[in-house]
Amino acid sequence: MNKDLRKVVIILAHPKMKDSRANRMLIDTVKDIDGVSVFNLYEEELPFNVDEWTRAISDASAVVYQFPFYWLSAPSLLKKWQDEVFTYLSQTPAVAGKPLLVVTTTGSNAEAYRSGGKNCFTVDELLRPYQSSAIHSGMVWQTPIVVYGTGTGDIAKNAAEASNLYRQKIESLLNSGHTGDSW
Repeated sequence: MNKDLRKVVIILAHPKMKDSRANRMLIDTVKDIDGVSVFNLYEEELPFNVDEWTRAISDASAVVYQFPFYWLSAPSLLKKWQDEVFTYLSQTPAVAGKPLLVVTTTGSNAEAYRSGGKNCFTVDELLRPYQSSAIHSGMVWQTPIVVYGTGTGDIAKNAAEASNLYRQKIESLLNSGHTGDSW
């Protein structure tokens, strides 16, 4: 974790990043923006060092969770990070008032994420636990960025559109110093 601490901390949780087209495109679009630090949980030492994470998050002005939707949630290592690190941080001023943005990818098209669709619920409904934890800890929930259809022929188009949106959102968070969800 010894890296230059910046303003936007991206917590990347993807167990097979080398095999991911969409998540790689997303992270490649934002990782080199001045003021962004990316922490890949699958490259971090376990157990997580709460003191190091506290410093990283305290020095940030915004936090991003980026992950693929696995069984309608994030990969398990993000949950482990939340249990070991975020539980502590949520009780401190380290996260209070800071935006939390979720950036996620789904194998199915958007039509699958609706009432009556294959998955029965919208992504917004399925992300409620993340929104609730943000609100509970005093963070400012941001409108999620979702790349639908990564398991379809639309992956390149969908990932490119979301990557542009992701870059704009990160630049907005950096330039505004935050102040809520302007989207």
